[in-house]
Amino acid sequence: MSQSGDDTTGSAPNAARHGGFVRPRLSGLDMVVHLWRAKWLMAAVFVPIFLIGLLAAMALPRTYTATSRLMVSLGDEYMYRPAVGRGETAAPVSPEIESLVQSELELLRSPVVAQAALDKVTLARAYPNIAKSCKPEACDRLGVQAVTESLTAGGTPKNLVIFAHFEHKSAAMSAEMLNALVDAYLTYRADIFTDNRTASFREQRERFEKDLSAADKQIREYLLANNLTDLAAERDTLRQLYQSASSELLQTQSSLRQSEAQLANYRRQIETIAPEQDLYVEDSSQQSLLSLKLEREEKLARYRSDSRVIQELDKRIEQAEAYLESRVGPGGVVRRGPNPLYQQIQASIATLQSEVQALRGQEKELKSQIEAFEVRQRRLVELAPNLAELERSRAVAEQSVRAFAEREVEERARTELTQRSVNNIRLLERATPPIKGSSLKLPVAVLALLFAGFTALVAGLIRAMTRSGFATPGSVERTLGLPVLATVQKY
Repeated sequence: MSQSGDDTTGSAPNAARHGGFVRPRLSGLDMVVHLWRAKWLMAAVFVPIFLIGLLAAMALPRTYTATSRLMVSLGDEYMYRPAVGRGETAAPVSPEIESLVQSELELLRSPVVAQAALDKVTLARAYPNIAKSCKPEACDRLGVQAVTESLTAGGTPKNLVIFAHFEHKSAAMSAEMLNALVDAYLTYRADIFTDNRTASFREQRERFEKDLSAADKQIREYLLANNLTDLAAERDTLRQLYQSASSELLQTQSSLRQSEAQLANYRRQIETIAPEQDLYVEDSSQQSLLSLKLEREEKLARYRSDSRVIQELDKRIEQAEAYLESRVGPGGVVRRGPNPLYQQIQASIATLQSEVQALRGQEKELKSQIEAFEVRQRRLVELAPNLAELERSRAVAEQSVRAFAEREVEERARTELTQRSVNNIRLLERATPPIKGSSLKLPVAVLALLFAGFTALVAGLIRAMTRSGFATPGSVERTLGLPVLATVQKY
């Protein structure tokens, strides 16, 4: 059988026997033979594609990449502080460092930053081709798109340093454009975090100051209308006066009872005492008796006790004594006068009556005062809730004024620090013009070579799979099941 690709000696009987076309069964060697026979076809496919890719690679310009690095740290602008309802021990809430770095990268990639940097450098200097060919209304959009495509920004996990790369055909322009982007980014983030919350806090503080003034005015009017100066102080004073009056009333009542008891005692005593008493009595009976006794003693010196003279004197003395004993009242002239004890008790009664009368008046006055104090206390108790409500409103307004004043000062300080770039971004490395550039010529050429080779191989395989002849005797034996006895060279 013939080994040529155009030989059909073996296929005719098979086609006749089976009544149709039979596809040859190819082995690896058969595929290699077919590919070798299609080498010119593969070359015709490979060469144009490779040349086109090579020309495209050679046409690629050399680009320069400028690099800048920034360090991110947790700044005050990322601390969350509630505007209202913040307690004394409430701690600010901060984000994770990964979220912090990601947010800064999003700001750096923002079209606003690209537009600001492009306005600084100008589109004509950065991308003259775009500036010449674009329409006026589309120039900014195309320029921003070109800047964002040339900018690469990123970082590594758990690392505070972020990097920024910018590619451009000019080394100087790549560094200038990247520095402009970094400056625009710092300005943009300062504008974002300077959100003018100071004015909002000031407005709220002024509003609560008005509420505080209104609350003070209401309290003053309420106190004036109810004849009050300071309810708490007046309540304390009234309590002290009430306690003092109650204590004094108890003492007065005790003194009154004591004086009344003494007065009753004196009145009982005066009933038993005569208003008058005998001052003295002119009576000679005692004197006569005394004279007789003296005379007897004198006579005893001269006479015996049983003498008649002495017995006569004894008899007269006995008669005088019997007379004095038998007499009911004093004898002789009696002189009477006021009783000093009666007068003393009567004076004490008069004094006690005046004292009792004064104590009763004092008791009545103290009871009246205590009753007035109780009425005033009840009135103060009635006035206390409304005044407490007014004071609570004032306390709330005062607390709000103090809180917003503190937040205003804090926000003003934070804003000033942010505007002065005293924040969490540190520029570690500014971009400088790169010395060496980079080009995609070699990668594109290699890619063109691989693509051309792959395309040529596919073309050769398609050619091999669509051939109807047998490339080798083995293919005939596998396809027809007949042994090959000999092969004949076509040429």
